[in-house]
Amino acid sequence: KVVQKNHLKALEKTQTFDAVLWIRKPGKLRLDYSNGQVILVDGKAALFYSRKSEQMIKKTFSDIEQMNIPVAFLLGAAHIRDDFEVRLPDPAAPLLLELTPKKPGAAMKKLILRSDAAGRIASLDILDKAGNRTEIMFSDVQEGAGFDDKLFVFKAPKGTEVIEQ
Repeated sequence: KVVQKNHLKALEKTQTFDAVLWIRKPGKLRLDYSNGQVILVDGKAALFYSRKSEQMIKKTFSDIEQMNIPVAFLLGAAHIRDDFEVRLPDPAAPLLLELTPKKPGAAMKKLILRSDAAGRIASLDILDKAGNRTEIMFSDVQEGAGFDDKLFVFKAPKGTEVIEQ
């Protein structure tokens, strides 16, 4: 389960969303939001579907690292020490890491990763260059849960506008 809070600096507004996340390494992710949005990464493309706008954006890529997304390491695509400058901001809090992307064109400014006592990622804070902050908190984590690969296939409902990028 995921709770995502988007703190939008320019609007001085916070939006909160609930979702369910499935991950299959390497490179597959599905995030179903309670508001009808779906984000799907299948290893070749990323799909962003909105039931409300009846629209799906499909972004293809040749390598998952090209996606330039903050959760690439969850997908098994990023190597934290290769892709980020890693800092332990508070030695008294060893479960908290501050990651700064090494690539100059990265979409984010900083990523703060919190893990639980078992070493699982408990939450992410993503700070972008515009001053926005996205908090993603994970709960009810089930490792090794069996689910069908069909979960990573998404067919947009009839009448959906599809935009390919």
